[in-house]
Amino acid sequence: MTFELEPTEDVDEVADILTSAFHEDPVIGWMVPHELPGRDAYVKGFMHAWVRFMLDHEGTALMSPGRDATLVWEPSEREPITAADQEAFEAAITAVTGPAAGRCRQLIDLLDAHYPTDLPPHVHGALAAVRPGSSSPGAFVRLAGAMMLHLYRNGLGVYCEASSESSSALWQRFGSLPIRPPILLPGTDIALTPLYMSIEDITRHPALPVLLGDHQPLTA
Repeated sequence: MTFELEPTEDVDEVADILTSAFHEDPVIGWMVPHELPGRDAYVKGFMHAWVRFMLDHEGTALMSPGRDATLVWEPSEREPITAADQEAFEAAITAVTGPAAGRCRQLIDLLDAHYPTDLPPHVHGALAAVRPGSSSPGAFVRLAGAMMLHLYRNGLGVYCEASSESSSALWQRFGSLPIRPPILLPGTDIALTPLYMSIEDITRHPALPVLLGDHQPLTA
């Protein structure tokens, strides 16, 4: 298995994978309630707007060869987001999320407000998902391996906010650790878990020799 992957610009397909994968996610369920008519269209619109914004601001999206898994990150070291760009992003979210627009913007504001400012250079692993029912074993492992290679080669750590217990467990299996108290959604006990893996952790990671050329299998 090779872990070298080219970034994708297919935002429609990335958003479709994310919408399917996050259908039962508690954070997305708060953001766009299940009983809301047309829910999937609003979730996909939000995902499309967010991914498009990240790619337009030095972000990267990977998609598995089987088009059933995706990983999207943005760098901590990039050109500052201007007020005009931020307003355009919020307007893009509002235009595609209908009655869910308020909570969609609120989630982005919450993530921004709790984003740690004291970490070394890193990427923000903003979105990661496997389409339900995927028949491609190891699809996410391949994406995670590609990201880890990028981190190692560029001397970067990775920060993320896990939106469910299963997501947090997966990131921790890859070596990330919780670094902040959970981020609670307003008026609920639903939380995002902030996690971080440093470049030192990545350099010592037992999977790194595999990624650098050893052909032994890597498993999640």
